[in-house]
Amino acid sequence: MTTTSIDLSRLYDPRVANHVEGVDGRIRSGFRLALDVLNIPLPEYAERKPAGRPSIAKLMAAADADTGTIHNYRDEKLRVGAFAPRS
Repeated sequence: MTTTSIDLSRLYDPRVANHVEGVDGRIRSGFRLALDVLNIPLPEYAERKPAGRPSIAKLMAAADADTGTIHNYRDEKLRVGAFAPRS
């Protein structure tokens, strides 16, 4: 059997990442299988996403990180910091 080297730098091309993220899940699954069979580590864009919807806490943490405010959802739920009860 002949050994052929593979240029892995093409896997990390942003155009490939955009294409793989936009294709049907069955094609993405085949892409992951092919890389797994060839024992090539999966690029980050080809990793599986967690099943189901993200929790409200994760969504709000992402929103808080985007806005950069000191008043965040976690502190509001735990009633700490700016949201602590005043007596």
